[in-house]
Amino acid sequence: MEIRHLRYFAAVAEELRFGRAAARLHMATSPLSRRIQDLERELGVALFVRRHHKVSLTPAGATLLPLAHDLLERFAQLKRVVNAEIRAAVVGIGPDVRPELRQALLAALAARHPRMEVTLRPASFQPLVDAVLARDLDLALVHEPTSGHELESRQLADTPVLAAVGAGTGLGEHGALTAADLAHMPYASISPDAAPRLYQRIDRLLSERGITGRIILEGHNLAGLAHVVASGKAFTLVSAHSGATFKAFVGEPVRLLALRDLPLTLSTLAVWRADHPGWEVAEIVDAVQAALPPR
Repeated sequence: MEIRHLRYFAAVAEELRFGRAAARLHMATSPLSRRIQDLERELGVALFVRRHHKVSLTPAGATLLPLAHDLLERFAQLKRVVNAEIRAAVVGIGPDVRPELRQALLAALAARHPRMEVTLRPASFQPLVDAVLARDLDLALVHEPTSGHELESRQLADTPVLAAVGAGTGLGEHGALTAADLAHMPYASISPDAAPRLYQRIDRLLSERGITGRIILEGHNLAGLAHVVASGKAFTLVSAHSGATFKAFVGEPVRLLALRDLPLTLSTLAVWRADHPGWEVAEIVDAVQAALPPR
C-alpha cells in the first residue's frame, strides 16, 4: 500500500462517483478504478458498493475513511517539511522518446512541484538504467523492459517502427515492404550495448524472417548509421514520426516505409527506483498516463 492509494480512496469516498473523483485527481477514471481495486485486493475487503455511475462505502470503507484522512494529513505535514528542501530533479530521456511524452512528464512535475528545477539527461537505455540504479537519476524514460526488485516501471506508449532504405535501392516503389524485400540486404545498427535486450529481440525477429546480414557500427553514432543506409549498403529500423533516430534521416535520400510482416513497435517505459525518496514518482507517472491518449 502506498499513500497515493489512500489519497485515491479518500477522493472516491468523498465524491461517491469515480468520474468526479478522477477529475478532482486530474487522472482518467480507468486508472483510478484499477488503483482502488489494487487497494481492496491488498486489504482483502471491498471498500465500495459499486452501482451504475455511483458508489457507496461498505462498512470496511467507512472504518477506513477517518484513518485515511488522519494519515493523509500527517503525510501532508511531512511533505511540507520535505518539499521545502526540494530543489531539483534529474530525468533521463531515451533517444526516441516522443515529444508529447516528454512534455507530459514535464507538465506533471510542474503541476505537483512548481518550484522544482528539472534537468533532462539524454542517453541510451543501459546508461539510463544504470544511472537510475545508482540514484543519479530520479526517473528515466527508456525503450525496453527492465527487471529486478530495485526498479519499478510503467509502460507509457508504443510507437510504430519503419524500415529506412536508400532512395536509390529501388525498394518501396509501391509503398510498404515485406521481409522478403529486405532479405538480400544487411540490417545496420549502432552498437547493441546501447539497448541489449531490444537489439536481441530485433536480431531474433529478423533472423526468423530470413534477414541474416548485419552491419554493426562502433559506438552510438546515429549520423554514421544514416550515411550507411543512404548509400544503399544496408537498411535499418526507425521509430515513426519523431526521436533521434528519425531525425538522423531528415534530409537524407532515404525512404521510410511500413513493414507489412514485421510486427515491430518501440515501447517507451518510465523506470524509477522502488525506494525513491522525496517526491512521488508513481503519482507523476499516473498523471502522465492520464494526459496521454489511450494506447
